[in-house]
Amino acid sequence: MSAAVVQDLAPAIEAASQAAVAAEVEWAACACCGLREECTAAYAAGVRARFAGQWLCGLCGDAVGEDLAIAGGGSAAASVEVEAAIARHAAFCRALFCRSPAAAERLIAAVRRLLRSESGRKEKASVQVVLELQEA
Repeated sequence: MSAAVVQDLAPAIEAASQAAVAAEVEWAACACCGLREECTAAYAAGVRARFAGQWLCGLCGDAVGEDLAIAGGGSAAASVEVEAAIARHAAFCRALFCRSPAAAERLIAAVRRLLRSESGRKEKASVQVVLELQEA
């Protein structure tokens, strides 16, 4: 192989290796509720960048985002505001899960089963709505 061909392939090889690193899957635990989720390294890095270096699951991330929006911080909130919002939501999660951690685990398991059973179906279930009109 000539040196010119090897040089032409170098950028393609570098891009492929970067894509492989980005597609690697890692487990991340939510800083608020403790839910562990499988995600790519690139996605986890984006979430951590948004939430002052902490990884949040989608539900907690939405709750913290709404808290910031209500407080007026929005997407350009300072890291102190973000950390305070995360601390408030984490305290809420701890209070909720301390009451009944088994109930939370059952709820998570039920939602997981529902999503997996629905995503495995090829056909959509049809729903029929019947209206009965009565004359007055």
